[in-house]
Amino acid sequence: MTFRCILCVLPVLIGLGGCAEGTTTVGVPRERAIRDVDPDRVLAEAAVILQREFGRVHVDRAARRITTVPAEYTTERESGTARDLVRGRSVMRRTASFNVGQRGGAATARLQIDIERQDTQRQTAMQPRGNRLGDTPGEETPIDRDAATSERQNTVWTQVRRDTKLENALLAELQDRCARLTADAESAGTGPPPPTTPPATQPRP
Repeated sequence: MTFRCILCVLPVLIGLGGCAEGTTTVGVPRERAIRDVDPDRVLAEAAVILQREFGRVHVDRAARRITTVPAEYTTERESGTARDLVRGRSVMRRTASFNVGQRGGAATARLQIDIERQDTQRQTAMQPRGNRLGDTPGEETPIDRDAATSERQNTVWTQVRRDTKLENALLAELQDRCARLTADAESAGTGPPPPTTPPATQPRP
């Protein structure tokens, strides 16, 4: 009976491991055409949305590009590891990159949100210290101890997938915000709204 249970669970574990390590999705960013709005204004509105979602953003006005600081969260599912089967907790993070261009008379907004998994503990287990394989296992010289790195330096992040659901939701919100700006400007008879200055990089309060 035990052997049969192992045979049943093993394919699931292999599948999870394969998803975690072998299905990194790079692809191309999601695109959304936004008409009748200046690209610089689209950039400013996108900065407001991304700052709300990620807390800190870096805006490159010359390149019309926005990158976010990774936003960490904890989950008990969709980590791409066997921990999901037992509702084990995994530390994940999202990072977004956005840019806006112009094509065919319309602004083209592009957004990509990547999800990564923190693999510090797994990496440590798979890569023990080299001196454990030497003639004096368990012993470290002062030089070895001084060469040790911090936990943050040893942290390994593995890309798991794209957050396409959030990409679509934020692009739809951006399009709606820009449409309202255009409608308000037209009803006031002032024409398309001028671009505003995107917010500077700020930490989440």
